[in-house]
Amino acid sequence: MTDLLASISALPVLIATIIYFVLGALWYSPLLFAKPWMKIKNIPEDHEGGSPMVFVLSFILQFIGVFSLALFIEGLGGYGALHGALIGFFASTGFVFSLAGATGLFSEVPLKLHLIDNGYHLTGLTLSGLVIGFW
Repeated sequence: MTDLLASISALPVLIATIIYFVLGALWYSPLLFAKPWMKIKNIPEDHEGGSPMVFVLSFILQFIGVFSLALFIEGLGGYGALHGALIGFFASTGFVFSLAGATGLFSEVPLKLHLIDNGYHLTGLTLSGLVIGFW
């Protein structure tokens, strides 16, 4: 396990995390899903957004997720951008999308909200896997 941890390069993990974070800004912008997301969540259109700490903590949590993905990619021997992207896609569908969906069923999360929120993570982890695999 120590060898696996030592084999992870911080730079591609950091770059992939930045891409994932920027994707979130785009994903939840008026260009893509801000309006339907805000409507489902009953957030007024003139809402200013969260505190800066929310963004800092989100970045840290995404870094942890991307680092974990890097461990999967390295552990599975997924070298190359395509392998990394596929591992990111299947990790996100297998762990995030499906399990959040199961929780959403009991929490009565609308399907559209599940697709927006967890589609973001599916896309973010797939792109992260692409970057890590490419490196």
